[in-house]
Amino acid sequence: MTTKEITTEKGNTYICPVFTADEYQDMTFGLSNEGWCLTCGELVDGVEPDARKYECDCCEKRTVYGLEELLMMGILQIE
Repeated sequence: MTTKEITTEKGNTYICPVFTADEYQDMTFGLSNEGWCLTCGELVDGVEPDARKYECDCCEKRTVYGLEELLMMGILQIE
C-alpha cells in the first residue's frame, strides 16, 4: 500500500490510500474491519465498511472512513 495527497476544492489536504488489487481484497474480505484516517493516514481497526467521520485514535480528527466508503467516494485507489 502507498499513499498520495489530494487537495479538495475547499483547500483541504487529505492523505489517501492506494492499494493493489490483492491488498484490497485481503483487507476487505478478511475478518478485520479497517478504516482509513484521511488526516493522518493511519489504518484504523474496528471500522465498518460504510463508516463516515469516525474519530481517529491517533489525531483525534473525525476523518476516519470505511474502505468501501472511500472507494465509493472515489478517494481510495486500486492499482
